[in-house]
Amino acid sequence: MSKSGQIPDTQSQEAQKELERCVLRNTRAASRMMTRNFAKRLGRFEITTEQFSLIASLAGAEHDSVSGLADYLAIERSTLSRNLSLLERKGVVQKRRADKGNGVVYSLTPKGQALFEKMVPHWQAAQDAILEVVSREELDAALNVLQRVAKL
Repeated sequence: MSKSGQIPDTQSQEAQKELERCVLRNTRAASRMMTRNFAKRLGRFEITTEQFSLIASLAGAEHDSVSGLADYLAIERSTLSRNLSLLERKGVVQKRRADKGNGVVYSLTPKGQALFEKMVPHWQAAQDAILEVVSREELDAALNVLQRVAKL
C-alpha cells in the first residue's frame, strides 16, 4: 500500500480483473438479462417469468408436495405459495390433497394447460434469441454447469 493509503495501480488493476470474473455479479447480470428477454415475450399473458417457470414445471410433471416443487425450482416456499395462490385465483392451477400425509399438490387446470400451450411459441422465441448470441454447444455447456451449481 502506498503512503496515501491507496492500493497501487497494479494491485488495483488485478483486483478489478478478478471482480470482472466474480461469479455472483456475472450470474446475477445474466439472470437479469434473461428475465428481461423472457418477460418481453411472455408479458402479454400477464404472467411473470417466475410464474411461467412454475407453470412449465407443472406441465412437465406432478410434484409430490409444495416443498418438493420449491426445491425443484430453487425458490423460497413462501414465494412459491404466493405465486401458486395468484395462479389459483386466475384459474390456472388447482390444488388437491396429497395421496400421503396432509399436504397438497398442485396441477394445471385445463385453462392453465391451454395458457401454457399459447405461451410456448413465445418462450421458444426467447430461447432462440439466446441462440443468436451463443452456440447450442455453449448453451448446453452453460446449462450443465448451472444445473450442477443449482444443486449446491
